[in-house]
Amino acid sequence: MMKKATLILYSCIFIFFSCGVPQEEYDKLKKENESLKQEIADCQLTPVQILEQANEYNDNLEYEKSKSRLIALIEKYPKSTEARKAKRLLKKVEKEIEETKKALERDKLTENNNENFKKAISKMKKKYDVSNSVTWYSDKSSTLSGTKNFLHTYIGKKEKRKPWMGISVNHFSKEEWLFIKQIVITADGKTYTIEEENPGEFKASETEGGMREWFDRVLKEKDFEMIKQVAESKSAKLQLIGKTTTKERTISLAEKKAIKNVLNAFEALGGSLK
Repeated sequence: MMKKATLILYSCIFIFFSCGVPQEEYDKLKKENESLKQEIADCQLTPVQILEQANEYNDNLEYEKSKSRLIALIEKYPKSTEARKAKRLLKKVEKEIEETKKALERDKLTENNNENFKKAISKMKKKYDVSNSVTWYSDKSSTLSGTKNFLHTYIGKKEKRKPWMGISVNHFSKEEWLFIKQIVITADGKTYTIEEENPGEFKASETEGGMREWFDRVLKEKDFEMIKQVAESKSAKLQLIGKTTTKERTISLAEKKAIKNVLNAFEALGGSLK
């Protein structure tokens, strides 16, 4: 299978560079090329690695992606120990998918009856956590990919309870570990420092050929000033202070806009920023 996919991949590349092709044909070849590269990558994965992918998707509430990886594992390695585990997890994932659909349908009824609510929530993507009966909201531009560098906020909401907001910071590198000890955010000259409140809040793991370090915490009232300042700032920077190295980057306009959207949705859901 892998040899066949590789042959087709090189054939596509040869055809493209040998003669001019229309844009539509190029886009089609590009899509097929990406698909073939994914097939080749999948051929190199062990059952353990595929199961790890499925578990990670499940933990991130990306149930459809988790289901896809579990089915691939079961079909490719039907007699493996991991396939047996995959079958058990698949039942849970399929149940989560069904419950998620029901929960989102209930939310949709509420949205359709309130214009302000509808406007704020229209900029959010939603995922329902069946196990904890929580609906999670995040900006449509936000990513959960462990291989991306980001700062974003999100909302958690249980039925008949006020929402809460969380902050997530992710750093990925193929060069070196930072071993983050402190996060410093500067927005229009104002400086805010984030440190561990409990051991292990700054997490790290190897993933997809690189080193991932991240932080995730529910925001407290005292943190809202920082988040609002970042959202409205003209200039904001994020510093990750490690054991021996510090990495600094500018918080992008897209990140600030996403935070602003989340703040609006938070208030629409009944949260208070005061």
